[in-house]
Amino acid sequence: MSNLPIMYLLLLLLGFQAPQAQGRPFPTYQLNQYLAKIDEIMQILNKLPLPSQDPLDPNETEILRENTLLRPNLDAFLKAAENFHEDGLLIWKNLKEFLPLLPTPTPRGDPIHIEEDNWVDFQRKLTKYLEILDNFLTFKEKH
Repeated sequence: MSNLPIMYLLLLLLGFQAPQAQGRPFPTYQLNQYLAKIDEIMQILNKLPLPSQDPLDPNETEILRENTLLRPNLDAFLKAAENFHEDGLLIWKNLKEFLPLLPTPTPRGDPIHIEEDNWVDFQRKLTKYLEILDNFLTFKEKH
């Protein structure tokens, strides 16, 4: 008996899984839904106390910009959001929606460090991350 029918069936099944792969492009209407989630998070972050206007350390900015760290950085923000009760829960709920969109390549470096229970540090870094995420999603939608 030949293995050819089994191989064909396996390829067929794998082909049906392909559209579910992480990091895939998506239609514009979905992009708008995700951009609205980013805006909702930004509204929460811009509540009092206002985010610090001090620029991030250049190394932290590089960590946030590194494409291979998009997913690990999101995981770090999800974990940190759990420390900030009501606002943190709303942020966590919105952030977790981005998990299926981000690729999971092998990270080149460590994810961003967020000081525990430090809302100002969380605000500053998440604000920059959301800007980068917005750019990533907009670019991804076009390509």
